[in-house]
Amino acid sequence: MPETVRAYVAELTAPRTLQWRNEELYTDRLAPGEILVMTENSTLSPGTELAAWRGDPPLRPMKVYPRVVGYCHVGRVLAVGADVEYPVPGDRVLTYQSHRSACVIPAGNIAAVLPETLDPVAASTAYLFHLGYNALLKADIRAGMHVAVVGLGVLGLTSTALAVQAGAEVYAFSNHQEAREKASVFGAKAVFAKDGRDRIASDLNDLTRGVGVDVVISTSNSWSDWELTMKLARRGGTIAVLGFPGRGQPRWEQNPLDSRWFYDKQLTLIACGFSPNLDVSPYDVRFTQARNMAWLLDRIEEGRLPGRELVTDILPAADLTKAYERLEAREPGLLTLSLDWRGSAPV
Repeated sequence: MPETVRAYVAELTAPRTLQWRNEELYTDRLAPGEILVMTENSTLSPGTELAAWRGDPPLRPMKVYPRVVGYCHVGRVLAVGADVEYPVPGDRVLTYQSHRSACVIPAGNIAAVLPETLDPVAASTAYLFHLGYNALLKADIRAGMHVAVVGLGVLGLTSTALAVQAGAEVYAFSNHQEAREKASVFGAKAVFAKDGRDRIASDLNDLTRGVGVDVVISTSNSWSDWELTMKLARRGGTIAVLGFPGRGQPRWEQNPLDSRWFYDKQLTLIACGFSPNLDVSPYDVRFTQARNMAWLLDRIEEGRLPGRELVTDILPAADLTKAYERLEAREPGLLTLSLDWRGSAPV
């Protein structure tokens, strides 16, 4: 029987101004190839979403507001259009949709159909791990390498966990004690406060048996962290850039590619974060986004990647503004938050 669904869509209309927009969705008006998904939970990507919440400069020229936010979304398929054989109604799916109570999307745009045995909150963190996994792939991180991770927010921790999985020895850097403790739980060999820079060089020389740091994964926006990143890499080393150095920061008087570090060390800088989202054979492109996500979801289900450990708290979807305020306040121990959409409407 045809059904009408009222969807509630979170939309930023200005810095720190969140509104809810209503949409009417219809089960009997789906185009061929489309599915209608009812949201169960969506998890915040703190770096990207806080930048939008605060009104940080956009990464590229664009109209900044109004804008939707979020891309870590889990829901149930309510209905499917013609020609859709998979997924089927009742399937739980992971998508890249923004924070909203329901959506209509092409069936081919889902990230994965999830097994019922997999915790949906843990599954919603898969793309946050994918960003760290992309850094590993781009920097060719292998067993036996020495890897430093600068910044231990969500992406720093996912990068730490994946580099450990790859067999690297990981050294994690943050001025927040809770984050350092979490990095140790995620497998870091040693953790450092960034303020203790006078001791770091000698400590790393001893820990790496004189080799130095092969790859530094930079997840921070601050210039002081960028300077630390350049100093940490050994001569001939690689810097995998997951953060956006200088974004939202005051003008830095130093040269971010100071020849003492960049030229004299002959460093390689790699922009990370994107994998080909193509439906092609492994012969053509082995590590596509779809194949990467499937592998990561398997690791999360097996408990080898601690997806649920990234989510500090679960809030009703109506509390999205409160979620952003908590993240912006840098609440001690807070990594990210997930929204539960199965209760009352957010407006």
